[in-house]
Amino acid sequence: MKKVLIIIPSIIAVLVVAFLLVYPHIEIDTGSELIRFSYTDDLSEYEENASYNELYFYNEKNDVSIKTFDIENFLFFHIIKMEYIPGDFRETQFVLEESYIENFIANAEIYDNENNIDVASLIEGKKAIVGNTRYIVDYEEKSGIYYILDGKYEEMYVFYYEDLFVIQVGSPDELPKFIAYK
Repeated sequence: MKKVLIIIPSIIAVLVVAFLLVYPHIEIDTGSELIRFSYTDDLSEYEENASYNELYFYNEKNDVSIKTFDIENFLFFHIIKMEYIPGDFRETQFVLEESYIENFIANAEIYDNENNIDVASLIEGKKAIVGNTRYIVDYEEKSGIYYILDGKYEEMYVFYYEDLFVIQVGSPDELPKFIAYK
């Protein structure tokens, strides 16, 4: 009986110590969210490699771009939940696919076109240059088109940058996408 009274608390103590040693190294990937267990709420490891406007943070270890952080506390334990998208968002943050422009030409319901711009005729015979490039010009040099596409209100700006005709979709203040034609 004395041995049982010694063995049981010893086993419990070993389990508690093992848990406390392993706890800060537990990281679970649910497929859309990383869950990390930690003693601190320090996120510096995950706040490296920021995208433009710091909307996403690329984590090389997991090859994901983290978009939200949620920290839950219990005593001195922290559970950090991080929503993510797969891959490095920085590599595609400004990419506007040619298929989007084709969909725009075929299906957009335009409700304001400042200068009666005909995008289809402006890109006709030109080659699309799809890249992860952000083109910047003064606001006055852009012409705006406001439309509904696939049930979503959008804004498009067209302008020339050097020898390229550029189409920007999205607000300049947020995370616009670009495609150029030459």
